[in-house]
Amino acid sequence: MLDVSDITFQRGEDGQLISQEVELETLPDKPTVKVRPLTRGKLQEIYSMATSNSAEEKIKADSEVIKQGLVEPKLTEESIRDLKPSFAQAISMAILSISLGTSQEDVAKQTEDLLKSQEDSLKKN
Repeated sequence: MLDVSDITFQRGEDGQLISQEVELETLPDKPTVKVRPLTRGKLQEIYSMATSNSAEEKIKADSEVIKQGLVEPKLTEESIRDLKPSFAQAISMAILSISLGTSQEDVAKQTEDLLKSQEDSLKKN
């Protein structure tokens, strides 16, 4: 029989999901960051933004992953907007990886497939 603790993310005494130190596997020097997983509801909300027809919503979705999941280093909203693309992508992949229980490589592949699908859809219109 499944136990609740086996199928849910654990929360600390402060009520926040427990964070983990994760290696950014897609960067050459593989630095580490501290991230917390995103809940199922938050993932659905971000996915909805990411797949909308609005460019503004898509940008907001990417920033929201980092805003909600990155614990250390602490970044302001302005810092998140100023992130270098390679770091933003690597941090997002790490957060999504622990949230979905899959490898960063698999998350990157799924993201690439989604983007290709959206591009193909736009070309048809």
